[in-house]
Amino acid sequence: MSEKKREKRKPVMRIVRNMARSGGTLVGKCLGSMDSVVLLSEIHPAELRVTNPMMQAQQWFGLIDKKDIARWKTRPPSVLQFVGLCDTRARAQGKTLVLRDWSHLDYIGVPYVKPMHGFGLGEALGAVYDLRVSVTTRHPVDQYVSLLGLPVVARSLDFDAYCTGCLRFALYASEHGFHRYEDFTRDPDAVLRAMCEELDLEFDPGYAQRWFEYTTITGDTQPGLGRGSTKREIVEMPRRAIDAGLLERFRANEEYRSACELLGYEA
Repeated sequence: MSEKKREKRKPVMRIVRNMARSGGTLVGKCLGSMDSVVLLSEIHPAELRVTNPMMQAQQWFGLIDKKDIARWKTRPPSVLQFVGLCDTRARAQGKTLVLRDWSHLDYIGVPYVKPMHGFGLGEALGAVYDLRVSVTTRHPVDQYVSLLGLPVVARSLDFDAYCTGCLRFALYASEHGFHRYEDFTRDPDAVLRAMCEELDLEFDPGYAQRWFEYTTITGDTQPGLGRGSTKREIVEMPRRAIDAGLLERFRANEEYRSACELLGYEA
């Protein structure tokens, strides 16, 4: 036997990445509905207040308790400490923790932070965990139009900065591998099976009977917030009518065209 010490294997952490308004809530509901999964939503080290992951962990899943909350009031944990405790408690429940990354902060940011065009959550966890990452995308124009429907984002959204963020995310996705939301709506089982394989999760077909009732998630959880939010079946939605002037503005932007090419979308 070699005297050379074997490198200690890192525990696995599973992360789903997607841009805001790209169908991430629906995909997350499907994954979170699977029997063995506990899904924490929109986690990012730059901002832990808006999506309140500690509330999610305590009230929705029982991963932390009042003693943890009281201890953290005087000394808040790092993302690594918080995720590590949630991971340990999830395993004790016989569950697998999955993190839905708040990638909006990495690539668009407004109105919360200046985007750094990286992988903030991965950088915070990568030294301790073996990261298994699955990425989903949506056509950049459809994302943009949907973002304009969110006043908190729309009033700070710069068009050119948005296109830059889309390109940087597209570069990451194309290097890593990705699943298009449009393909997910046409064949959710196939895409979810592929995502589960990437994440090293057991695919649970029972999600199809449970996802609509799943509410322990951030995002479009109330009927009416999204066009498909009242539907009990996952279906492909027709594209919204796009203003011709806006479409021409997109087509004149080189970064947008490059993002579409990388992700296989028609510009």
